[in-house]
Amino acid sequence: MTVELHLGDCLDILPTIPSQSVDVVLTDPPYPHIKRDYGTWTTAEWWALVVEGVIPEVRRILKPTGSAVFILQPNSEHVGQMRGWLWEFMAWVCREWNMVQDVWWWNITAIPTGLCTPRERGLTRESLKACVWCGPSDCHRDQDAVLWDESLGNIQDRLSDRASRQYRHEAPSGQGIHRKQAAMISAERGGVTPFNVLPFANANSSSGAGVLGHGAGTPLKLADWWVRYICPPGGTVCDPFNGVGTMTLAALQNGCNGIGIERVPKYHEIAQKRIKAAQAERVQLEMEVA
Repeated sequence: MTVELHLGDCLDILPTIPSQSVDVVLTDPPYPHIKRDYGTWTTAEWWALVVEGVIPEVRRILKPTGSAVFILQPNSEHVGQMRGWLWEFMAWVCREWNMVQDVWWWNITAIPTGLCTPRERGLTRESLKACVWCGPSDCHRDQDAVLWDESLGNIQDRLSDRASRQYRHEAPSGQGIHRKQAAMISAERGGVTPFNVLPFANANSSSGAGVLGHGAGTPLKLADWWVRYICPPGGTVCDPFNGVGTMTLAALQNGCNGIGIERVPKYHEIAQKRIKAAQAERVQLEMEVA
């Protein structure tokens, strides 16, 4: 396993990566009209950077069965009016590339923002980010690696020999159902398959990107989920907007290779420290097992 961390602009470094050498591009790029210490982009500037600049290189370096995930958060023009750039990007992917499936990350710890102020604004809290999954329809994916644990209730229904017919008047839908048969069918179809809304807290209080000084980091659990799902064993994960290294850290922890590109020196330095610590921990664990 190797992890390469590059300090520089991804538009300069991506062209140096060999064609069809990467299994997964997993990234949380900057969003337009969001002020960060690393810059602010208009919609046109963001489009030029991501769609016209980064994506052609991403498609070049991906293997034939590789795919890319862009984690993106919608934002608003003002209260009560959303910006359309995210949906325009998703439509572009559907038209010019391919969206494998719509998948969303639900930040289950999102706190109310100013938009939620009662009476004056009264909107819902923002807790969903799009995981725009791009690639061929037959791209690599290992559903077994991300299956949920089967519920105890489903196990009981599946194994029970008791009569398990639920009649119309008992079911909320008004449709009768044979619970045991439904549980068996669910099990046959992989009844513990994940939903396309991924419920992960934004971060933790000890090692999250926010704690490390990055205000727009991705939770490691989300990065880990995607690596396990769409990267083959020993494959390579690339993040053109690596930040403090969460995506490359997830690759390393899953036995994969990582390539991270970051142009802000302080974030690059943090990523180096995280990867170095993770590599040392992995060596220690291997020594203990041996």
